[in-house]
Amino acid sequence: MKQPDPFESRVAGAIRAHGMLSGGESILVGVSGGADSVGLLRVLVSSAEPRPGRFVVAHVNHGWRGADSDGDARFVSALADALGLECFVHRPVSPRERATETEAAAREDRWDFFHALREREGLDRIAVGHNREDRAETFFLNLLRGAGSNGLGSMRPAAGPVIRPLIDVSRADIETYLRRIGQTWRTDRTNRDTRFARNRIRLDTFPALERAFNPRLVRTLGRTIDILEHEDAWMEQTVTDWMAPRVSRDGGDLVLHVSGLESQPVGFVRRVLRRALRLAGSPMRDVGLEHVERLRNVLAPNKSGRIIELPGAIGAERSFDTLRFFTPGPPPTGYTYRLPIPGRVEVPEIGAAIEASIVRPEVAVTDKPNGIRVFVNGESLGRCVNIRNWRDGDCYSPDGLPAAKLKTLFRQRRIPVRKRLQWPVVVAQSSIVWVASFPVSRDFIPTGHSRSVVAFEASRVSR
Repeated sequence: MKQPDPFESRVAGAIRAHGMLSGGESILVGVSGGADSVGLLRVLVSSAEPRPGRFVVAHVNHGWRGADSDGDARFVSALADALGLECFVHRPVSPRERATETEAAAREDRWDFFHALREREGLDRIAVGHNREDRAETFFLNLLRGAGSNGLGSMRPAAGPVIRPLIDVSRADIETYLRRIGQTWRTDRTNRDTRFARNRIRLDTFPALERAFNPRLVRTLGRTIDILEHEDAWMEQTVTDWMAPRVSRDGGDLVLHVSGLESQPVGFVRRVLRRALRLAGSPMRDVGLEHVERLRNVLAPNKSGRIIELPGAIGAERSFDTLRFFTPGPPPTGYTYRLPIPGRVEVPEIGAAIEASIVRPEVAVTDKPNGIRVFVNGESLGRCVNIRNWRDGDCYSPDGLPAAKLKTLFRQRRIPVRKRLQWPVVVAQSSIVWVASFPVSRDFIPTGHSRSVVAFEASRVSR
């Protein structure tokens, strides 16, 4: 009976310990041709358990190294063919065609390709070959750039569909395994180019720190990262529990109810705000501490109505006891539409339609108005009314409420500042008949002697 390979056993143990696979999953394996990714592919194919289902090999040829890059692609294709696996090679726009290409852009290209291929092929997991040193280097890079515990605890063993089966083993262990099974790999000469920050850390900084302070630096950093990740997971769950009853959607807006949030610990508040940004669709790529602090500042009292623009085409508005995240559109414009009686008019600026219909006078008695449908004394109207947006200085006398400026009534109803600018107002000559969501004007209420009654009703329409 063949003895299990010790390296394969270690990797299988890590897969089980981190819950990466349960058996039978289909896997996209990202293979660059280097030792790490080749070792990943070979160990996954060779391991007896947990046994995956379908394998797909994915390679991205950035073309940075000319003939060497093309050689990497041929090597990966040949390896996949030898193992009887499907192989997909992607060639994004080359640096010669896109002058702004960077390491970060290339990494984004790879991940975009991997995720798109996984979706297209209906695969369960994306396996990448990050190892123990990669994890420590990323930790150190993020530490130097500035990051919280969430950023420092990067390269998690399993995150969504992405798994890193080699995260607990070293580069040396991987290369020893490949030599033992007689498997070659490709060497990227740019990995020794110290113009790149990661290479300087690997080739210069870590060896110096190991000589001066700790010869087991990478293992020590690995333990530190584990601690940070476990504590971060606990804090993230705490945020999830707090936010669950406090997050809602209003059209395209994400609404966070922030009453009491300001009094929470600063670290907790920052996590809540960052989570809200992610839920609102922010890629978080350019969101830094200064942006989170601007959000935190609007949680203070008397900040309702403040609007903040954030990276990633996200806006945030403090609206009374909520923080509303939205996608900024073009500046709101005024509008006026003529509504014949009877008739219907769409108001595309607000995604709504308003209809006027003539009803029997007794309907105004039996059917109660609700703010969306109201009844008006038709004798006080002409053959049509105008639908327009709210204007500064508008005054209104809604039935059952004191007469006031509409701005004051909006504030009392807690209507967000952003929405007030295009709020629909029904006007006959120069008099306001009705403002959507409010009672009808007391000057236009039907009486028992009204011979003509008009019903106005607002409804949503698809934009």
